[in-house]
Amino acid sequence: MSTGEVSASSGDGRSLASTARAAFAAVLFVGWAILTVIWVSSTIDLAADGEVSAVISAVLSLALLTLLAGMEGLEVAVIDRWRVLYPERTTSELAAWLAARQLFVALIVTTATILSHRSELTIPFTSETISGTTVPKLFDIVWTGFTVLWFAQILPKHMAATNPDRYLGVLRRPLFPVVDLVRKAGVSKPAEAVASVVERRLDWPLTSAQQIQESVLPREESLGHIWRELIPETPPASGAPDARDQGEPGRTGE
Repeated sequence: MSTGEVSASSGDGRSLASTARAAFAAVLFVGWAILTVIWVSSTIDLAADGEVSAVISAVLSLALLTLLAGMEGLEVAVIDRWRVLYPERTTSELAAWLAARQLFVALIVTTATILSHRSELTIPFTSETISGTTVPKLFDIVWTGFTVLWFAQILPKHMAATNPDRYLGVLRRPLFPVVDLVRKAGVSKPAEAVASVVERRLDWPLTSAQQIQESVLPREESLGHIWRELIPETPPASGAPDARDQGEPGRTGE
């Protein structure tokens, strides 16, 4: 087989795999949309039966997921712009800030799952309902899981990576003080203490020789740059300057 035939066969294989992934993603999204319609319908039916708490819990759940989205994107933007925002602060302070931010991830995902739970699921346009324990809980895991993954994690992280300065311009003022309050309260200190003890017991830190080897390794890409690569950039319009030629906004010369 010639080199050209091998290349064509490899290209066909990649194209087929890409098509299969796109089809699977479409099925997942359609499934999520159906579950969303069921969730909304169930909430409306519960409210119609006099359970006003169903509407309140739905609103609170969506509000918490919105807050989580803001916090998730903030992580990427802050890591990417830390040296520009706070040139006088150390990397250890960034680590403490990131550790404090994790509180919101842990609490919001748990709380949102509880608030979005519907004891009875209503199938739209029918009189059928599903109650019990197993199915509603499985529904919670699937619907909340994909909602969090797609819209409260991947979407905001990519937005923050694509334009960290704009992201920070919108969300830095309302969210930074909240994370700083958690950091100053020392909420993450128990985990830091446990990590220190466990890592010492396991002799986990890098040895001196490993630290020397790491120091000569090529510089790693920033977290923001890696997330930007999730969706390939489209070529700039004819005559438009390429952003890569202009440098990243907010960066200072090194």
